[in-house]
Amino acid sequence: MNEGLRVYQKLSAAQREDRLRRSGLEALLTQGGNSGSGENTYEKAQGELLYSQYYRVLVYNLTVLEILPLGTGAAMNPASLPPVKGIGTAGRLGPSGMDEGRALEVLIDGEWPRGFSGECGGAAETEHRLSSYPASSGHRRGAAGKMGDTAVKALYCLGLDSGELLLKAMGGRSYRVDKVIPLTAAASGALPEPYRAASLALMHSLSLEQPGRPGLMLGMDPEFLLLRESTGRVVPASRYLPTDGVAGCDAGPPGTRGTFPVAELRPAPRREPRALLAQLMSAARTADRLIADRSLRWRAGGMPLAGWALGGHLHFSGVTLCAPLLRALDNYLALPLMLLEDARAAARRPRYGGLGDFRLQPHGGFEYRTLPSFLVSPVIAKGAVFLAHLIVSRYEDLRLRPLDRDDLHAAYYSGDKSPLRAAFPPLAAQIRALPGYEQAARYIEPLFSSIAAEQTWDESRDIRGLWCGKKHL
Repeated sequence: MNEGLRVYQKLSAAQREDRLRRSGLEALLTQGGNSGSGENTYEKAQGELLYSQYYRVLVYNLTVLEILPLGTGAAMNPASLPPVKGIGTAGRLGPSGMDEGRALEVLIDGEWPRGFSGECGGAAETEHRLSSYPASSGHRRGAAGKMGDTAVKALYCLGLDSGELLLKAMGGRSYRVDKVIPLTAAASGALPEPYRAASLALMHSLSLEQPGRPGLMLGMDPEFLLLRESTGRVVPASRYLPTDGVAGCDAGPPGTRGTFPVAELRPAPRREPRALLAQLMSAARTADRLIADRSLRWRAGGMPLAGWALGGHLHFSGVTLCAPLLRALDNYLALPLMLLEDARAAARRPRYGGLGDFRLQPHGGFEYRTLPSFLVSPVIAKGAVFLAHLIVSRYEDLRLRPLDRDDLHAAYYSGDKSPLRAAFPPLAAQIRALPGYEQAARYIEPLFSSIAAEQTWDESRDIRGLWCGKKHL
């Protein structure tokens, strides 16, 4: 629980705010914040509380437990409940053992703004609870899903995985992070509900896993574009590929045109990396057969064309999602692939490719969405798949967290590779020391050699011949 609490505590409020913003989130954690004019008057702050909608979000192990609307204040809701000292449930114990009303106070010059109505406990809390997210739930859509995603992402990028957040509705299903309270156990070591139940469920799930996770299952759905080079235009993949199947089409990034313009390979999941890669090659041959126009170029990577962000999503089941696993994938997989990416791929972040980007799946596992499309090269794809399998199998032995450092976190999002290269050798040494590395070395070492040589992939390259030629994996 909150393995990065010290990371969070070392950051100033301004650094936390900057970190959230570079990760693509709106945040206002400092006095004055980013108000444009720089003014921060009592009246302005009081008015914002009175006329704004806030939500209190409880998260444990990257899972949203509750979302509670806090009302918009007496000025917008004359029939609201009487003012209470604090936002949230008065009289209920918070994560640190103190009254939640006091733990989540929003004060102006040390006073609670007159007329602002928080939410009372008991029946009112039950009635107004917006959503409860069981650990087994899949990806949620709508306003509740967006709020939950914002809360989880905010905690994660600050080094946390459990706690409470105060979110302000900004309109258009956009939410600003105004307060973060990490979850900490009481002096007795006990957690209050609903954290206690979530903690017990997590411990039970982890206790069922065997060393090396022999039940681990891998899948993927890397993307690519079809380009007519003579015009420089993307040809919608839906002209050739179905929406389902091992070679299919999918929606493009917001602002892009065309019905399901992006092509996607969806090989059948397998337990062994080599078997999954064989399925990937088969899916590529299926795409080659269905895309009859041989003049089209296939492009992959992070952003092979301006505005067209592509992903190389990996799916895992047979393993319990937890923050240490996700941080191991970020530091030992996303970081080395970032060192290999074309400079154009940096434009994908932060909207796509953010650290710790995941989505729960109906199959009971999760999808890791941080990576760019590794279809740029079979060598890159093989290394990424074998490395991912090794990391997830043994993540508890991979404890280095260079991306917790604020300068390296910033370097990742800006695409500055120099400081990250210096941080990579200790990561590579730990990976090489893992059980099972000897069998995977022939696939992973080419990646490490390319990193050492400061080589990068070329996203202007046509990948069709690489995947659909006579050479097999």
